[in-house]
Amino acid sequence: MAKSRPINYVRVAEVLTELDMITLVNAQGVVDRFGDLAHEELTPHHHIASALESFGVAVCIHADDVDFADAHYEWLLEEAASLTGGKVTVGNFRFDRDHEDEDDPEGDDEDDREKDGRGVLHFECNGKELSFLIEQESNDYLDMGAAQAAIEALGSDDDPRSFRCVDNGSRNPLGTIDDVMVLATAEQREGLRRHLGITFHEPW
Repeated sequence: MAKSRPINYVRVAEVLTELDMITLVNAQGVVDRFGDLAHEELTPHHHIASALESFGVAVCIHADDVDFADAHYEWLLEEAASLTGGKVTVGNFRFDRDHEDEDDPEGDDEDDREKDGRGVLHFECNGKELSFLIEQESNDYLDMGAAQAAIEALGSDDDPRSFRCVDNGSRNPLGTIDDVMVLATAEQREGLRRHLGITFHEPW
């Protein structure tokens, strides 16, 4: 039996190019940027999926401290929308906190910052208003499920691609690994599974 090829940035670039997810120029640019590191094997396995962000076909939902989650959702959704090449636009963000009478979350009172994590995120996607219930216990951390659902909602009728969350073996209950949201067609997701071992959760 032939030995399987190690998966590194060079191999990821080849696969993404073969699947028409990126151009040869973009692939080479990423490989050149990483230099010698592009030839080192990606381990552990979830680093393979994380590498897709560098190629502009994925966005990561951070499991670690993001300082002010209610403001971070806007940045995250804008980053995801930018991957669509203009087919999806987002705007008019508003986060209605459950405790509007509390101090500004950018203040110094740690107790206030802990309380204002819950609320409702509102924004427009291609002119359509969407809203998502946010249930993080602290404004320091994202509601991973709500963030995933919001990114999955970023779609366009004239684009066969959609965002799906990489399956790292669980729903990441401990919040220790970033969720990777990949923009791809169903055929491209199958190619990622076949060539890189990347599988995906069903939509949230």
